[in-house]
Amino acid sequence: MSQSQILLVDDDQALLGTFTESLRAEGYLAQPAINGDVALVLLQQRVTFHLLITDIVLPGVLDGFALARRAREFRPGIPIVYTTGYVQVAHIRAHGAPYGEMLLKPWKAETMLRAISTALGEHGVQVA
Repeated sequence: MSQSQILLVDDDQALLGTFTESLRAEGYLAQPAINGDVALVLLQQRVTFHLLITDIVLPGVLDGFALARRAREFRPGIPIVYTTGYVQVAHIRAHGAPYGEMLLKPWKAETMLRAISTALGEHGVQVA
């Protein structure tokens, strides 16, 4: 368990709500955002996020890759986990994006928890 602050960004409200509650149950401090524009406002408020988990294809001005670039302006070393159901779009938009683990939707909860643990450097867990 961790008290790490995680910024979750996804335009699927049901997924976002469920995932936020799941992470909170695991002891994480999860902050949901419905799109990249809302997430950017949270980052601009200088909340000390330890991890960014973002969908790639998002409504609004910022997609997940653009959000990751902006997040690194505020937190240069923040680890990033990307999620997507659109692999082809992700490859096209990925140019110049910060490195991050990529999980394809629908991902399993165990897979996401391992990716989070690895990104945060917890217990030396490796994502399979």
